[in-house]
Amino acid sequence: MMAVETVFLLPGQGGYTPGIFAGDGSPDVGEVLDAADRIAAEFGRGGVSDLLTRTDAPSAADLMRSDSFALQLAVFTAAVGSFRIAERQGAPDVVVGHSMGEIAALTVAGAFSLADGARLVCHRSEALLAHCPSDGGMVALELPAPRAAHLVGAVADRGLAVAVSNAPRQTVVSGPDDAVGTIARLAGTLGVQATRLNSPFPFHSPMLSVAAHAFDEAISGIRQQPLRRAVYSPVAGGYVHDDTDLKALLVRQLTTPVQFMAAVRELHAEGAQRFVECGRAGLSGLVRRSVPDVSTTNTVQPRAAEADPARTVVEAAPVNTATAVEESPVVATAPAGVNVLDELRELYASTLGYPVEVITGDADLEADLGIDSLKRAEMLGKVSAHFGLGESAEDGRFIAQSTLAELADLVTEVRGAVPAVGVPAGVNVLDELRELYASTLGYPVEVITGDADLEADLGIDSLKRAEMLGKVSAHFGLGESAEDGRFIAQSTLADLADLITAVQASAR
Repeated sequence: MMAVETVFLLPGQGGYTPGIFAGDGSPDVGEVLDAADRIAAEFGRGGVSDLLTRTDAPSAADLMRSDSFALQLAVFTAAVGSFRIAERQGAPDVVVGHSMGEIAALTVAGAFSLADGARLVCHRSEALLAHCPSDGGMVALELPAPRAAHLVGAVADRGLAVAVSNAPRQTVVSGPDDAVGTIARLAGTLGVQATRLNSPFPFHSPMLSVAAHAFDEAISGIRQQPLRRAVYSPVAGGYVHDDTDLKALLVRQLTTPVQFMAAVRELHAEGAQRFVECGRAGLSGLVRRSVPDVSTTNTVQPRAAEADPARTVVEAAPVNTATAVEESPVVATAPAGVNVLDELRELYASTLGYPVEVITGDADLEADLGIDSLKRAEMLGKVSAHFGLGESAEDGRFIAQSTLAELADLVTEVRGAVPAVGVPAGVNVLDELRELYASTLGYPVEVITGDADLEADLGIDSLKRAEMLGKVSAHFGLGESAEDGRFIAQSTLADLADLITAVQASAR
């Protein structure tokens, strides 16, 4: 078995960010942009470099409605360009592509030339535009894949399928609009969060079988080359090799589920400790929800002229799940230096039950995401707690921001002058613990009673208790106090609440 420590993740849908390469004049990224524009012209289409270098370029939602061909090529180009940026900090041991990101992963691994990788994307887009039924859709469920499969079986529509297993409680179902709507209604009846995705096609479902055949015929002349680095395929369920028919794999991918969570867990079992997302589509958050004790980073473009405006950097956000807080809707103050927009996206996604890739910086909170004024006010309270804004959040400008990108800019502007705060004295610690455990573990809050034995009654084993202790420490601002062995030894939340209360009192 090969030694695996660093994994590069290449996003698919959700991987497009307008102007992601703005200010990056490097030759390696320029080569990727030029190649994409040149291949787009071969297909009689306009280039995509402006989409990726201009911050005022159309949003993903706009492109999905007006030019899905350009959107797909921009996703590929963003992934490959971001890979080159990430590679400046060191080479990966393995590359993994999520959904259409597999084309980018195979391209950066050398299986296809840069030009042929772009051609594969263009042929795929043309096949989908010509042969995909118009009545298909996708829905994300806050359920494990096996439970999502039960819902699919109950609907009994041959076009419906479990499309993507992203994380322990995030599964995407794809198929005919009517059947997807039925799944969403069933989920609602069961109290399960269901979110219809703004997807141009019902990816990874039987509905794309005709498009897959057309794609297969269109790419017959493209030549597969020897791999220069290891590639793990979430569709194939393992590593691919030079004798793997990779074009056939990409064809099959249109109608085959993506087992992303299984891929992450397998690589983690092989020793992977560092996952680098080439872009910012939310894959880092999925990794943190799926495996413990890993470091995640992503490639980001500075939002302001910090130091050298022509330099694109890799912003590290190392996360140990013993201290991670992104899944909890009530969290402690985010540390200085984090990417505020990414923090906001994960906070909104985890609280509202949306897949993080849906929560883009330029999506209109009300028009695109359905977050009305009441919900925006509720979320503002969580934003204030997360970033430690205090009374600053009462400034009417916060509620007036219509996108997360605008809100991120405002948070960045004011947060430097606001002292970090923990959970205020006087709150009911037990109630806070019950909500924290319920929201993170996906249990109804009424199940999490103070006297329930964490292991015997709730099935929270020692590993999960250690993970939850990190969230508790962050939530209550316990710092080094949480390293006291008494915390992990408490068998009920009532006992844990008493200990937290005692520690907080002694610190005042």
